[in-house]
Amino acid sequence: MKRRTSVGLCRIGQASERNKARLRSGWDRYESAIAAASAGDADRLLDCLRAHKPLADADRDRLVTYIGTKLRRRRWPLWLEQALGRPPTAADYDLLADLVAKTGRKRGRVFDAPAHRAARLAEVLLSVRSGRLDARLRSHLIDNACEIEGGESGVTIDPERVRNLLGHPTARARRR
Repeated sequence: MKRRTSVGLCRIGQASERNKARLRSGWDRYESAIAAASAGDADRLLDCLRAHKPLADADRDRLVTYIGTKLRRRRWPLWLEQALGRPPTAADYDLLADLVAKTGRKRGRVFDAPAHRAARLAEVLLSVRSGRLDARLRSHLIDNACEIEGGESGVTIDPERVRNLLGHPTARARRR
């Protein structure tokens, strides 16, 4: 039996997320998704971007306008100008979706849901052991939780983010 690598699991997770986004976006178009995002609901636009739906020139202009309302032009990363100046590649769609998720979320919504799920998993793994844990074992369990959740969600999860969430349990309690 062949052992799966974390890169392979990451690709499977990304393909699964892309397929779910494709199913959720269905017949949705960028024009209406960007209008909904401007009104405060960025989920439809995120689904279109994560599904890698092709952007027409007019849709690209609308997306530039939307991102311009959320993020000052001088703060745009270099890749953003390149991604919006030509038809986006698969990597550009993922970067655009991450940027829209970060800038277009509503107040109080969690940006990094996979990190929160990894923190819950790490909390469970840490609670199985009774007594005090040494720092090396705690770090190893947190790294394992990040790898497991990252493989399932198709993203790379920063263990420092999870350690921070474990240190601040009220931030995670609001997400539930």
